[in-house]
Amino acid sequence: MAVFNIDIERYYQEIKQQGRELKGFFCIQYPVYCIHTNIRDISPDALDDIDQVICDFLMAKPDFKPSQIASLVGTTKTFIDLRLAVLVKEKFFKKSGRAYVPTEEGLAVFQERKKKREHERSFDFFIDGVTLEPLPAIFYTYYRSKLISEHDSYYHTNAEGKTRVIKPFNPDIVHTPPDMSKIIKGIFDIDKEQREAYSVPSGLVDIGETAFTRQSFHLLISASTHGDKMVKEVVDGSAFFSLYDGDSYYEALRKHVRIFESILTKKIRNLVFKIQIPPFREDLQLQPKPAFISNWTEIDKYKQAEERCFSFSSEDLLKVIDELFQIKDVLPESVVNTETSIGISLTKEMLMGSPDRNKLIENLIRERDYHLVNRSDGGVFLVYLYYSSKDEFVQKVLRFKRLIKLERQNKKFDMTDFLSLHPEFSGEHRELLTAAGEPEILERMDIAEFMVKI
Repeated sequence: MAVFNIDIERYYQEIKQQGRELKGFFCIQYPVYCIHTNIRDISPDALDDIDQVICDFLMAKPDFKPSQIASLVGTTKTFIDLRLAVLVKEKFFKKSGRAYVPTEEGLAVFQERKKKREHERSFDFFIDGVTLEPLPAIFYTYYRSKLISEHDSYYHTNAEGKTRVIKPFNPDIVHTPPDMSKIIKGIFDIDKEQREAYSVPSGLVDIGETAFTRQSFHLLISASTHGDKMVKEVVDGSAFFSLYDGDSYYEALRKHVRIFESILTKKIRNLVFKIQIPPFREDLQLQPKPAFISNWTEIDKYKQAEERCFSFSSEDLLKVIDELFQIKDVLPESVVNTETSIGISLTKEMLMGSPDRNKLIENLIRERDYHLVNRSDGGVFLVYLYYSSKDEFVQKVLRFKRLIKLERQNKKFDMTDFLSLHPEFSGEHRELLTAAGEPEILERMDIAEFMVKI
């Protein structure tokens, strides 16, 4: 699975302000090409000025020694030798004995200024792997390290000490065969005023030899409801967000990946979350857990899934709630499983049976929890489970927990003071503390009550 730096809670709150409820994120690898080329380019080079100075010296006195030029310029002889070798290689000068004599090309460029100097260098272009159109400049800088190459691999050692080679490159859309004439035409079709926006050299003259590497770029697809409508849209899990830019966080996650949405719309509108229940394996002591996956591998079979995002049985959802969300003793009637939402209505038995009651109550206060999917082939990054409760005991624990949190914000918490302010909890506060996942408060109470002070 890709490493994303998305602020999930911030994104959740921003789309909530739009009247939407987040259901989860799908994940796909989008195809990209890195086109390796040799180009001719008249864009100014950082060393052009120093080359001009060297040429001025040699045109005035062709037998100037490199050491003499170096001392006059204030650099090393080695550096001057390297620049002279470049000038000779590019046929601006030819060596005659110890002297450097300018060629007609050299005179036209450095003395008469009739021609602009052309540089021959290697350059990589990043191209959309579906449309074969140039990608914007951010793929040459910030996103460059986020791209996955077909040659990438790494070793992974599991808990049992077994090591295997992982190849993360696994695009979910087939690369369009690279038509180099179309790609080169697309690059030159960019207006000169727009070249900087695509990191195309402003002085590009010609593209020579080409080769390519297939790459992929991880995209997230957000699924949310807006009233009775389902919204599925591409978002950027690696977005750079700065308040200085003036964009909202939602806009920051959208602005650089909208270019892919028109290509993906027909497919992503039919994406749904599914559950994969692994078969029982007698050779394993610890059985594999169920997992959320997407229907991407069979997306063409789903023709009318625009208004839904969940497709699994309540029986499978119960297994997920038990093993992934760690909520025990769940009754089927406590589970919400519709085409647009999954959730659970908590009871006292579920709360008291939880291995982490504090987390469960915190999630109930937030009314939600999510599961991050730690696998690379399922097509799912995250799924939300929504919480509610009609149980009187759970509701009482919820009020109790909220009041404790409020008291902690104002001062150092003391249970005696708390009960004097909220006498309705007296007599059952120990059970409520246990249910709310507050063992430290219970421990302090027992120390004060039963231990002898020395």
